[in-house]
Amino acid sequence: MSQTTAYTPDPAALAAAVAAANVPTLACVLVQLTGDRRWIEPPYVPTRTRGLEDNDDGGLPELVQQEVRDAAVKAFAEWFAGKQPALPDPDDALLLEMMSVTLGEQIPAEYASMIRHELGLAPGPDLSVPPPAGFSALIIGAGISGLCAAIAFRAAGIAYTIVERRESLGGVWFENRYPGAACDVPSHLYSFSFAPYPWSRYFAGSREIHAYLEQVADENDIRRHIRFGHEVIEARFDEAAALWHADVRTPDGRTETLGANIVISGVGAFNKPRIPDVPGLATFEGPSVHTACYPGEGLDLAGRRVVLVGNGASAMQVAPAIVDEVAALTIVQRTPQWVAPFPKFHQPIPAPLQDLLQNVTLYRLWYRLRLSWAFNDKLYDALQQDPAWEGDGRSINAINEGHRRHLGAYALAELGERQDLLPQLLPDYPPFGKRMLLDNGWFRTLARDHVELVTAGVQEVRPNSVVTSDGVEHPADVIIWATGFDVVNLLAPMRVKGIGGRDIHEDWDGDDARAYLGTVVPGYPNLFCLYGPNTQFGHGGSLITVLERQMHYVMSLLGQMFAHGIATVDVRRDVHDAYNADVDSRHSRMIWTYPGVENYCQNSKGRIVVNNPFRIIEVWEMTETANLDDYVCTPLVGSPATAEAVAP
Repeated sequence: MSQTTAYTPDPAALAAAVAAANVPTLACVLVQLTGDRRWIEPPYVPTRTRGLEDNDDGGLPELVQQEVRDAAVKAFAEWFAGKQPALPDPDDALLLEMMSVTLGEQIPAEYASMIRHELGLAPGPDLSVPPPAGFSALIIGAGISGLCAAIAFRAAGIAYTIVERRESLGGVWFENRYPGAACDVPSHLYSFSFAPYPWSRYFAGSREIHAYLEQVADENDIRRHIRFGHEVIEARFDEAAALWHADVRTPDGRTETLGANIVISGVGAFNKPRIPDVPGLATFEGPSVHTACYPGEGLDLAGRRVVLVGNGASAMQVAPAIVDEVAALTIVQRTPQWVAPFPKFHQPIPAPLQDLLQNVTLYRLWYRLRLSWAFNDKLYDALQQDPAWEGDGRSINAINEGHRRHLGAYALAELGERQDLLPQLLPDYPPFGKRMLLDNGWFRTLARDHVELVTAGVQEVRPNSVVTSDGVEHPADVIIWATGFDVVNLLAPMRVKGIGGRDIHEDWDGDDARAYLGTVVPGYPNLFCLYGPNTQFGHGGSLITVLERQMHYVMSLLGQMFAHGIATVDVRRDVHDAYNADVDSRHSRMIWTYPGVENYCQNSKGRIVVNNPFRIIEVWEMTETANLDDYVCTPLVGSPATAEAVAP
């Protein structure tokens, strides 16, 4: 990996950056830069990385840490001066050993291909054949999904148009402006693998993420392809022309129809706020807002009595952010949540280290790769039901029970003198049964004198108060609804019509969405759903990783279509059904279907439609190369392709 950046740090800046760097990551980089494997041998072997921490010092004695840092300063300086890495392309065995040693646990051999890809050592899909003349794509939504698709199409020379109903790009990160809004996935994971950014914090706030997405759009010349203020009302497939037609409502209320060879749905799931239909809500005299609709200029909460409804991820960010401002804060929760330590919450990344991450590609890639293990498949075993385990409904296996004990002890320690709150805060369901939340001062906020925690539902809203289901009336000047989103009615309210005029919402029976690889649905040729059903990793991971893998698969499929003169691909029903049967079978043995567990990823029929039940490495393997045998293919009109080439 050659030195391509124009950035050349002075010795003091380089030393300051390395002093703040992650020691186990430095060890991996040193092996590649110098070719000396002693950096992953005693005495430089770090302790095991625990929980979600970065293990920045590796658990090593200070003198040993300093040896690693001194060697890194020297190696980086030589690299900046033009010296090439001694091991630009390590073999799989060494890559696995480097990961295993620096994480303190054995990484299975099957992860070698994923490691290689994340380090930029693996080839991408073959896009050497250009698209047919006039070929175009319609992307619905200019959030993360839409940008991911646009960047892939730009690289492949595919013409595209993005239709975005809002006046700005960014999706949920444009809309979510509530106090404390941030991502609970590390910034260097919650970003495109191909688009680094000088993040100011280890866990970025919503405004910084939105700024990042705007920069990505501008650097890839995407903005001019976006029609802002346009909303797709209906998309339908024209069998005779092998094209999609989309009826789009324009900003002035007119309707126009756009055509394209393929459609990418990038509408996401977290875009339909769920506000309870509570009697008397219209009579409330003060501001009443959902977190997803929080005014950009904010609300004046100083000295006011605030009722915060909900205790999920959004509420857990709002409460600590406003607690010092309000006169009184009442938090209404239906059920308690599991909350994990959040070691680097609000911690800034030192400026010299920002420069290092931005300009030393090898360090950034290894840092991101090691982070991915802590936030990915490492937790998978804790989510599997052990039929022989006697957990009394509170845990599902021995590993899961260990998490329960650790999280309970953490809550106890954080509450300090307010141990009386513990019965309201300890869930009676197993850890990870609902989305695991990360503590940003939640427990300490609840322990404040002017904060009240109520375990109940909202029964009624009055002009100046909220009445909970226990019959208690709570004075309120402001209501903030942190009640989540409708994530199970995918693609709604947009209508989607496929072959023969079939309707996708009828095929899905409303909220029972299914797709092969969460991406394609039989009867809807050339329609690709990003962040479709069963694509969210419930055990961790980054949504952006999912989207990149889906687009990797889509581009593999398109490359083969172009090479073989194929006009449309429609996933076979038997392939689709077998995949979804496997999804349901896997889920039946996992935590989200455990008796007594209820969560937002279940639909009205009790089926898990949001979470993916596979290990992340399995998804990588499934999405690596598209197989045309999985599809019914039709040739381009006038294409020289043979019937065998287009009808596997």
